[in-house]
Amino acid sequence: MKKIILSMAVVALIFATSCKKETAEDGTTTIEVNESVDVTALENAYNDAVIQLEAAKKSGDAEAEALAQQAVDNAKSSWETAKSGANEMGTDLKEKLDETESKIDEASAKAKEDINESATEAKAAINTAKTDAVNNATTAKENVVKSATTAKENADKAAAAAKEDAKESYNKSVEKLKVK
Repeated sequence: MKKIILSMAVVALIFATSCKKETAEDGTTTIEVNESVDVTALENAYNDAVIQLEAAKKSGDAEAEALAQQAVDNAKSSWETAKSGANEMGTDLKEKLDETESKIDEASAKAKEDINESATEAKAAINTAKTDAVNNATTAKENVVKSATTAKENADKAAAAAKEDAKESYNKSVEKLKVK
């Protein structure tokens, strides 16, 4: 008799402390599972209660039989509730995993999109820099050619002027020599 009551108390205690499901204000669901919960232990407690019920029936004690039947009913209820709770937790966990997987897939797709966008922008920046470098080189080349042409023209003018001055000086010197 004491074993039956003790078994019921243990089953009730295990079930009461088995799990706790809370919904946070932001709508997310948090499931806390106590590691001591074991559906197999509840099944074993149910089987023990059935054995004790059979023993009470054989003894013919109506009060012991009623208590044993109550223990069987409580143990079976606890076991079924724990099984459905475990199934519900498994379903919730699968849903959360599926949700997490879809969020990871979305994040991966977004990252790929961002990478492609960044690569496109980098290519455009490289092409712009290349075009600017070619334009700057062309402008620099044109400036160098223009400067060289101007320098050559100036040198030719200076040489022509120096030649003219030298010719004039020569002619003056020849005139002076003739006069003497």
